[in-house]
Amino acid sequence: MADAGDGGAGFEGLVRPWFFPFFGLTAAVAVGVFYVTGLLSESAVGGMLAVLVPLVLGLVVARPAMGRGAPTAARVLLVAAGILSFVVPMVPALEAAHPGEPVFVGELDPAAPAAALPAGMGGRVMVLVSTKLAPGLEPSVTFRLDGFDPAVEGRLERTYATARVGRGGSTRIARDHDSDWFEARIPAGAKEIRLERAQGLVGAPLRVAVYRVWLPHGVVWVLALVVLALAAAGEVLAGVDHGSAIAAGVALGFGLVVGYNVTPARAVVPSLWAIVLGAIAGAPVAVVFRMVARRALAGWRGGEKGAKGRRKG
Repeated sequence: MADAGDGGAGFEGLVRPWFFPFFGLTAAVAVGVFYVTGLLSESAVGGMLAVLVPLVLGLVVARPAMGRGAPTAARVLLVAAGILSFVVPMVPALEAAHPGEPVFVGELDPAAPAAALPAGMGGRVMVLVSTKLAPGLEPSVTFRLDGFDPAVEGRLERTYATARVGRGGSTRIARDHDSDWFEARIPAGAKEIRLERAQGLVGAPLRVAVYRVWLPHGVVWVLALVVLALAAAGEVLAGVDHGSAIAAGVALGFGLVVGYNVTPARAVVPSLWAIVLGAIAGAPVAVVFRMVARRALAGWRGGEKGAKGRRKG
């Protein structure tokens, strides 16, 4: 007679740490169909990826807590880690890819370098700066925006990459980096933002969109360390390597990569790459956290096993 647990064992064999980046990539491609067919905008599809990928990986982190053999402490830690593995990376990723409506929009150029701010705009904000790059080989726009503390400075430019064509040919592909995010602060009582310096701005103004910060990047980094510690401790206490810590590392890596590199105008392809980069960056860090948790909790696990043995005796 087959053991009732055989099905679960088979599932355990399928759901290994390496499986989830590929599963997330497959799901992301499926969501991309909405974009290819034109049903959703670039930003909307990027927002769906920002939610879907951490959600799937968060469920993977919490999955061992559903098993009957996991201790109560392990279940609590893994459920908490699973929820945070979804929320913590999702917030900066969604903020970057699909931020919603800005609280302020201004278009600045040398002829009209200032824009008045609405009342009550003080505090931490995310600033999306964009423009239309001029035609030409390698246009570049450098700027400095006063009215923020500190001033926002950056560069928007067109770069070229070489791609292979056929067996021996190659071609140059233009890539416009025409928008970028900046985390900034508007001082209390600020009245306006001003284009203090602009070089290379030709034919189109500099568009400045201001959004409220959902979760500052510095806080995300701190929470990421907490999530990895919870996931690693929960996995160690569960007694089996289910890949929870690695799944948490991939999710957090994805959220950070998207938060720093994606804009609403360029959301889909960079988000897909962020799954791979998140795995490359996040998985090794998660392995280190798991190794540390094993050593730190070795005594606790040994004492718990001894207590169970005495109770059975």
